[in-house]
Amino acid sequence: MDLSIELHQHSLADTSWACLHLLDLIDRPNVGVNPDLGNLYWNYETPEETVEAAIVALAPRARYWHCKQLQRLNIPELERSYFQPVALPDGEIDYRFAIAAMVAAGYDGYLALEGVRAGDQLYNDGRSVRYCKELLREHGRA
Repeated sequence: MDLSIELHQHSLADTSWACLHLLDLIDRPNVGVNPDLGNLYWNYETPEETVEAAIVALAPRARYWHCKQLQRLNIPELERSYFQPVALPDGEIDYRFAIAAMVAAGYDGYLALEGVRAGDQLYNDGRSVRYCKELLREHGRA
């Protein structure tokens, strides 16, 4: 059985270095990470690390991967950011880079989508699927 620890906001594993430290403490070949970049982006008003740096660091240890996309509205006067889930091609996370990093690291597992919650979910999630398929085809992974 393989286990994946999800990079998740407000948890012990909320940055790439926290995930890697936890994996090193566990020290089992069947335990990896789910590098959920949306959770990294969602975690802080301003993320502590870029999603690009996080995916490069975590891709070699990934066992499963689900993706979500966000648009951020930062309100500096309130020291607060608000996030809106959107279809993968429409947000601020560069999934072209992320998929390239995962492929370069040799990841060959599942890529699942966390769906859009507002509007026409079937249409928006369909757009996300088509976008992922297009990016995977670019890397010879259809």
